[in-house]
Amino acid sequence: MLILILLLSPQLVSAGVISLTATISTDVMTENTTKVLVKLLNSGDEAAHNVQISLLTDDFESNPIFVGILNLNVPFERNFTVSLKEDILPGNYPIVVLVDYADANGYPFSSVSPSYITYKTPTVSKLSSVVSELVLAGKETKKLTLTVRNLDDFSHNLNVKLILPRELKVDEERTISTQPKEEKELNFDVSSFSALPGSSYVVLANIEYDYNGLHYSSIGRGTVMIGEESTSILPNWLPITGIIFLGGVFILYQFKGKL
Repeated sequence: MLILILLLSPQLVSAGVISLTATISTDVMTENTTKVLVKLLNSGDEAAHNVQISLLTDDFESNPIFVGILNLNVPFERNFTVSLKEDILPGNYPIVVLVDYADANGYPFSSVSPSYITYKTPTVSKLSSVVSELVLAGKETKKLTLTVRNLDDFSHNLNVKLILPRELKVDEERTISTQPKEEKELNFDVSSFSALPGSSYVVLANIEYDYNGLHYSSIGRGTVMIGEESTSILPNWLPITGIIFLGGVFILYQFKGKL
């Protein structure tokens, strides 16, 4: 009985938690450069090491900012100087703050947070999206479903791109067309590259289109959770069968004792 209980008991693991929150503030960009303010806070119970902040965007460029150690509940804020890569249409453009960091053992992590830059003229996207929740275990690959809804009365050609932390892998971006009031589902192959079991990652879906000389964008958000990969060399049914067998033996023993 003791051996069976030990086989079925979960292994307890104690580890610190790093929980980073990024807040992004932008102004309307009227010239070729602008400032993007990023505030970073670690609300976990372990300091983050080798912290670096970068802006991910197809239309603007900036230099990464090295933070170093981010201690608990000590906010860090810094301005990025952002400049245009080339001429673009007025409108709203997505930007993503990528934070690279490590724990006390040097194991690397990353996170992504979304925002927008408005170039000259604000625009309001008529597209909405829903990113399905996904649970991965080990190195398996699963389909992440992105539901895109065109709420507009006009058709649009869309550029759709998933933005994931470095620990996850995804296939390429897509270009699709949507009719007025149409809903479409897109499936992306997502897998873990170096994600740790028990971790949870925010994933983003950038959806962009041009219309009447203006640029529109929207950002969908979802979560990918990393489950435990089974390492047991025993078949899944064996522990359950063992419990049933021992329970039967116990009942039989009790029954015989009353005869």
